[in-house]
Amino acid sequence: MTESVRRSLLTIPLFLLLACLLLWPVVFGGQAFVPATLLRYVAPWEQAAKPPWNPLMYDSVGQFYPWRHFASEELRAGRIPLWNPYQFCGTPFVGNSQSAVFYPGNLLYWLLPTAQAAGWNVILHLCMAAGFMFAFLRSLGLSRPSAGLGGIAFAFSGWQVSWLALPTFLCTSCWLPLVLLCVRRLIELPNGRRCIALGAALGITLLAGHLQIAFYVALAALLLACWMMVELRRVQADSSKRESQPSLRRIALIGLSLVIAGMVAAPQLLPSLELSRSSHRAIPVSAQGYAAYTAYAVHPAALVTLFLSEYYGNPTEPGNPYAGASRGGMYFNYAEGAMYAGMPTLLLAAFALIRRRQPGRKPGRLTGYFGLLALLSLLMATGTIVDALFYFYVPGFGQSGSPGRSLILWSFALAALAAIGFEKLIHDGATPIKAALVAVGLVAALFAVTLVTGPLASIDPRYLASERVLGHLPRQGGLLLLSAGIMLALASGMRRGTLWTSLPVALVAVDMLTVGIGYNLTASPAEIYPERASLAELGAKAGHDRIMPVNQGWSFAGPSAILPPNGAMVFGLRDVQGYDSLFPGQYKTFMNELAGGEASPREVGNMVFARNPLISLATQAGVRFVLSRKVLPLPGAAPTADGYTRYDLPGATGRAYATTDDGRVLPAIWLEDDPTRVSIRVESPTPTTLYLADQFYAGWHAHVDESAADILRANTVFRAVRFPAGSHIVRFAYVPAAFRFGQYLAFLAAGIASACLCTVSINRKRG
Repeated sequence: MTESVRRSLLTIPLFLLLACLLLWPVVFGGQAFVPATLLRYVAPWEQAAKPPWNPLMYDSVGQFYPWRHFASEELRAGRIPLWNPYQFCGTPFVGNSQSAVFYPGNLLYWLLPTAQAAGWNVILHLCMAAGFMFAFLRSLGLSRPSAGLGGIAFAFSGWQVSWLALPTFLCTSCWLPLVLLCVRRLIELPNGRRCIALGAALGITLLAGHLQIAFYVALAALLLACWMMVELRRVQADSSKRESQPSLRRIALIGLSLVIAGMVAAPQLLPSLELSRSSHRAIPVSAQGYAAYTAYAVHPAALVTLFLSEYYGNPTEPGNPYAGASRGGMYFNYAEGAMYAGMPTLLLAAFALIRRRQPGRKPGRLTGYFGLLALLSLLMATGTIVDALFYFYVPGFGQSGSPGRSLILWSFALAALAAIGFEKLIHDGATPIKAALVAVGLVAALFAVTLVTGPLASIDPRYLASERVLGHLPRQGGLLLLSAGIMLALASGMRRGTLWTSLPVALVAVDMLTVGIGYNLTASPAEIYPERASLAELGAKAGHDRIMPVNQGWSFAGPSAILPPNGAMVFGLRDVQGYDSLFPGQYKTFMNELAGGEASPREVGNMVFARNPLISLATQAGVRFVLSRKVLPLPGAAPTADGYTRYDLPGATGRAYATTDDGRVLPAIWLEDDPTRVSIRVESPTPTTLYLADQFYAGWHAHVDESAADILRANTVFRAVRFPAGSHIVRFAYVPAAFRFGQYLAFLAAGIASACLCTVSINRKRG
């Protein structure tokens, strides 16, 4: 191990220390990185003392915790979690990319309890984000202090920290620097080994779970490849050295790396593509859809948060409600517009752009690329015409989340520019005091302009009381002056000694931690879906059948609900409700009919509720018990001590039953009821139809005894199988073709890559 590599590895403890400080309640306080205190809004865990409501942060406990808990339990049982039997009357689990079943980083959830794994998963990926950024910047020729500053600025940026509760964001975005490092190495020296490395990095990025963020990673990689090839041709045009067909070889290898990435991610990607074509979000792109998409973009006036991260409030702080508005004036979430990257980071980035044409080290060649990436990100995030290019011409992009999520590219580009600016300050031979003064002046002017226009991006300007805004001005103003003073000192020639080179790095770290610490909610492990006597009794009585909580709506101010969607998964209860970014559109149609109207609340289109249930359809869905906080005109009422009433539906047939051709209803005897395998015995003296109230979906196969049988549609979205008289065992198995083909492609990619690497190794030894 070289001395340079050894010194570079010393940065890992620094990144780990910062990650542990950011998550200090988890590391030092025994807390779980799950915002379980938000469950105090809903029965049966409702309490009077509630934290401020944050709908996006709720997804951590309302979606990701049940998903990760379910997946880890399935893997421990020796099964691949392909199907979720607990929500939507059954739905593809691997079909939602955010399940991230095959992502290597999620092995932590298999090794540790889910509550404990959540925090260490974040710490691991924060270190990966900083470490990959450090390696990428070092490959550009930056010194260790500059690369360390860039790693800290990227990993602990406001965007990263505000999305930590939703693990797929960080798990995907952390690979961005490594992907770009692989792109750069491939362009510089195109060969098969580097092509495989890029394909593997992109493939893991796709497996990490968030396809929208993965798209931004691929976009940044494509732009870097184009930028470097243009730069390479320019350099070659100025010299006598020419390569034969340089661009063609590089383009071919980049295309091959994309193929490899698709093959690596195919077990996750193909089921997701299959579901997306028939999901509730599968609607044609249109001008109306584009208008709705851009209406939820970041308001341009929100640029004030580049300097004052809490200008519109902080959704985690009681008494300081977030009051930001989207471009269309709608309710907005703090995380959707999080662009704070630090005051010293802004100053250094501005300095790098001003000095981009000055002679210096190699990274100066990519300064323009990072500047372009930052500008592109802001144009996309604020809903400009640039979004139309992606919305209308990139298949599937119209189903992605809000435009503001492109700010991952802003955070990355600004961190890289800051690292380059710092490098120019401490290593350029000249004393660039004029450039430093210009950078300080531009940043200060932008601060003043955005401070004046900031109220335009508020849902209610009254929230922006002068004392609230002025309360943060002294701190941020002082930080601006301190950062400017250090930069001007470095620019004037004070560059010797460890102290001066360490000050900007320390300042960036302190700035990021000051903003990030305390933003994400934690909770005691005992608060995460605690068992209740009424739930235990419900589970014992329900058995194989379903429950149906009756919920009317969901509020941005805090919901009032009973056992909201996905909560039943934790207790092994099968629910007609569901909450997922992708689920079959046929089920949404069914639930609209069952709910007596629109089943999804206006605030969250990815949820379905039984709002005003039609009981006849509920029994078709296998419902035996109805739960409600309000009195319903139903028999069998059994009040509980947990704030709701349970209704036992008399005469409910349950989730599985058989009917003979002459109209008799026969019992179904359960033999097996696993997520991907169901076996039922039926004894009948006449030809019979078995009804199973599990969702009809491609990939399910049926056998009657040992013979294959057709699965028929029953009640529009469920399953039925016909068989002759006698005693028969009907078996259902979920073996989706998309997953099987994806698995084959992944194994093929691994085999080809291994063969290529072995060949290279053998040739090297012979050489």
